[in-house]
Amino acid sequence: MQQRLCRLLAVAGLLFSSVACDGGSPSTDLDGSASSAAAHTDSARDSAQTVQIGNREAISIRIPGGPDWLAADDEHVYIMRDEGGVDVLDPATGAVLSSIELTGHRCQGLGAADGSLWACSGADERSELFRLDPTTGDIEARVATTKAYEQGHLIIGFGRVWVLLGDGSSMVGIDLNTNAPGEPIPLPIRGTDLALGSDGVWVVSAVDNAAVEVDPDRGVAGRLVEGLDRARVAVEVPGALWVGGAVASYRVDLATSAVTATVDGGVGTDGGISADAGGIWVRKGGVTLQHLDAATGAIIEEISAEIGTGGDILVAFDAVWVSFHNDATLLRIPLSY
Repeated sequence: MQQRLCRLLAVAGLLFSSVACDGGSPSTDLDGSASSAAAHTDSARDSAQTVQIGNREAISIRIPGGPDWLAADDEHVYIMRDEGGVDVLDPATGAVLSSIELTGHRCQGLGAADGSLWACSGADERSELFRLDPTTGDIEARVATTKAYEQGHLIIGFGRVWVLLGDGSSMVGIDLNTNAPGEPIPLPIRGTDLALGSDGVWVVSAVDNAAVEVDPDRGVAGRLVEGLDRARVAVEVPGALWVGGAVASYRVDLATSAVTATVDGGVGTDGGISADAGGIWVRKGGVTLQHLDAATGAIIEEISAEIGTGGDILVAFDAVWVSFHNDATLLRIPLSY
């Protein structure tokens, strides 16, 4: 994430291949170096302490290596490190249970759902998506693809993991049963990130200040919502899509596609957005959190603390998880206090 603004990669061709792998098989990167995944437990690398964040007693976990993108399934929380690799976390304490190391070039992207864990590795037009076993650390499959550089959330839904391609002008779904990519779907905007919706996959664009909904079965882009200043991330909740822009957050009514609320603040260039049962959590910079009413955009609470630079945010297991890639820190903030 710390390299999100470094560049957007323009790629001339879209080439894919899918290869099933056994757990210990190394691959060879462009520079000839070996890339492999291995799970291990290293209790010395992480430590935790209790800290006060607003009115809440949070857990601060030290995770070296640039802790960044977050994901969760029914059993664990996962965090991708900028140095390469994924940590499997205890959802109750944030303790690192094991680590899956991905050596070679760094690549942004993490997703977990439907019994699968996906991460990205590689560089430029030769990046790869790895399907990982979170228990053993085995690489179950690898898919070579020209993933868009800025996309950090590998969205899983409708039987596929979804990936923006090249400069974000198209996307593709990779079948979870076969690990094979489908046909690329052209987009009317240059996508920055993705969000899962009830009826489709949302693409947000910080370049075109817009969001578009993609029909996953027909493989076509549908309704387009414009006027979303530097839209970087999004989350769908019942009745609305919330979009985090650089300086404001926007509530888009799903029935009318109209923007019904605009809340100053936004996610900056290095923040995120997530949702709990009735509210939206917007994260900007170090720790500047806004908890918004999902229906109206009214501010329920704001939390601010000086900890570090930006990172990701995720609501899971009755907690708000906040990563700090330049400060080797992960916070687990309880939803209740």
